[in-house]
Amino acid sequence: MTSNSPDNTSEVVIPRGRNEQGQRVYRTNLTAASDNRPKVLLASRPAPLPVVFLPGIMGSNLRNKESKEIVWRPPNASLAPRDVLGAIGALFTWWRRGPKKRQKLLNPDQVEVDDSGSIDPGKSGLSKEAARFRGWGTVMRSSYNPIMAVLEQRLDNILKLGELDPWWSDEALASPSDYGEELGQAQPLNKEELEYAAAYQFDVWCCGYNWLRSNRDSAQAVRDFIENTVLPHYRDSGQTTAEQMQKMKVILVTHSMGGLVSRSLTQLLGYDRVLGVVHGVQPATGAPAIYHHMRCGYEGIERIVLGANAGEVTAVVANSPGALELTPSAVHREGKPWLFLRDEQGNISRDKNGKPRAYPQNRDPYDEIYKNPDWYGLAPKQNERYLDMSESPQSNDSMQSPRSTFNDSINAVAKFHRALAKEGYYCETYAHYGAEASQDTHSWRDVNWKGDINALEQPDVKVKDNGRGKYNTSTRSRAPKLGPTNPLWRDHEKIDAGGDGTVPTDSGQAPGLAGIKASFRHGNLGKGSQNTKPGYDHQSSYNDNRARWATIYSIIKLAQRANWVPGDT
Repeated sequence: MTSNSPDNTSEVVIPRGRNEQGQRVYRTNLTAASDNRPKVLLASRPAPLPVVFLPGIMGSNLRNKESKEIVWRPPNASLAPRDVLGAIGALFTWWRRGPKKRQKLLNPDQVEVDDSGSIDPGKSGLSKEAARFRGWGTVMRSSYNPIMAVLEQRLDNILKLGELDPWWSDEALASPSDYGEELGQAQPLNKEELEYAAAYQFDVWCCGYNWLRSNRDSAQAVRDFIENTVLPHYRDSGQTTAEQMQKMKVILVTHSMGGLVSRSLTQLLGYDRVLGVVHGVQPATGAPAIYHHMRCGYEGIERIVLGANAGEVTAVVANSPGALELTPSAVHREGKPWLFLRDEQGNISRDKNGKPRAYPQNRDPYDEIYKNPDWYGLAPKQNERYLDMSESPQSNDSMQSPRSTFNDSINAVAKFHRALAKEGYYCETYAHYGAEASQDTHSWRDVNWKGDINALEQPDVKVKDNGRGKYNTSTRSRAPKLGPTNPLWRDHEKIDAGGDGTVPTDSGQAPGLAGIKASFRHGNLGKGSQNTKPGYDHQSSYNDNRARWATIYSIIKLAQRANWVPGDT
């Protein structure tokens, strides 16, 4: 007969859990007096290695500073009933808000980060309370919580009972080239590196920021978050020694605009408590898509929330230093043109000096495009009314006009771009980006006004801009319409075509060209056995397995630089 009594010679390993602040704890129950099995805790002295996630533009929840009312909470992309209802509510709310209301609500000086957003800790092992304590509620849940949960779960389970977890002993050891690494210097992970990393406690934090403000301001907010929240948590909870605290640094994982924030933090502010950086789909040299949005509004269903026309977008972006800093810089595409004025046959028009009207003509997008009030400028004369829609706009001689204020903002953008181009990238940087060449992912690499250009520039001709990228004139000519490049890319340009729908390949690949540690190109313009499927959409990039693999690989490589495990020198 089989006995159901426990084997008193076998050990019982007590599973590790987390408390409301995400700290590792061990919980067990009293057992019967007859159960004499040894109870084992596989514990070690903590060596925390915080991973701080920085979201992209519009990815952080915002609220009014005074009233605490929700100002910006992007609808989550899922079919869960609460998200469907939330999306419907957001669409209805923003559909009724015109340029003036949007400008008033999204005032950079009157909003702050809202940490009360919904949370999904997934299989991270964290409770919702612990995830909220770590800042997960400050960002768009559907875009960012999944990758944070994956990082928390995977990095916390490298070893089990002294052996590599199956994922780590198989998929993690693949060659970086299989996942699109293009520089050729990155080596596969090995068991020794994984065992070294396993000695650390990877805790995933999230720092939402006021994306309406300049990236330099946001970098200061991230610095304050690390210095006043993340690091003190370990010191005050007694998890670390004074010696460990002196050495401890964080790893930054960024999405989109978060890359500019992190570069501002390390390169412009000189913050040195960073072990390394992992960039995802960073608009490293800017993105022409911002020009399209300010002249046409957004596309698809998202236009209702983000802005359906030039007025709704310009009213917000023109007053947001952070958004303006996403415009293509002077070094974008090495200063080559990206805005083209074409005739009805698609040929590039020429100015009175016979020079092609391809801008920037002289590597200066700030004067040639952004401050230019002509019909093809970023904020043309007819859109000046959206620059300042307050009750008493500054218009008398003793105060700056809205146009002058806007031009000052562009001058500040140019200064920021120059500083970032000069300082480059943190010395320990890894990156991944989308490079899919298809009609859906043209990413506005080239922006074209195509039509009868002369019709807009004749004297006494009445011109109307519909705010959706199309002009009409009193002469009923085929006035220019805004659009991407339609013909197939010329052979020598194919490798730089496409992108992720928002960031073009030119901008995504810039960090790799600058000589960072590794750069992963994902999509049909990338190589490797894992690049057999199409590239990913910009906003949901971290939901793609290739982006996740590249991120985890990069974190393990960066962890080799950590030196605060008790006993390390």
